[in-house]
Amino acid sequence: MTESRFKENREHRYTISLPSESEPVLVVCPKCSSKASIVPYQEESVRFSCFECGYTSTKSTNIRSFQWYDEDPTDGYFGFNLWLRIDCVGESLWAFNQGHLNFLESYVGANLRERSKDEELGWRNSSLASRLPKWMKSAKNRDAILKAIGELKQKV
Repeated sequence: MTESRFKENREHRYTISLPSESEPVLVVCPKCSSKASIVPYQEESVRFSCFECGYTSTKSTNIRSFQWYDEDPTDGYFGFNLWLRIDCVGESLWAFNQGHLNFLESYVGANLRERSKDEELGWRNSSLASRLPKWMKSAKNRDAILKAIGELKQKV
């Protein structure tokens, strides 16, 4: 068995949720329930666009509100349900985009997980890896979680 290793890159739990042109946040359209995206738009705003029905909306990036601990987590701007969500080992497994899925797959699939101390700030509890729930960190759930991540990747 080859040993896979995860080395924390200090990805912050809030930066993973920021949309970009290359990594939009994928959400469920509130009008037609199809896949939609949120991307940066102009200076200090984001734009929601549905691929199916064409519905669009724009919002300021000044205020974000997260519903991460609910069964149906939402994006931080519009409050729309995330597109990448699946039931897994009795829990809700979700991701904002392909990059988030890749991070989760790398973390969950690793047999050895390393955290690193920030040279300026010391040990911090705001990194994405440090904030993952216990069920996701448990080796007994590894195969089921990796299977669910594979299913979510098909939805991207």
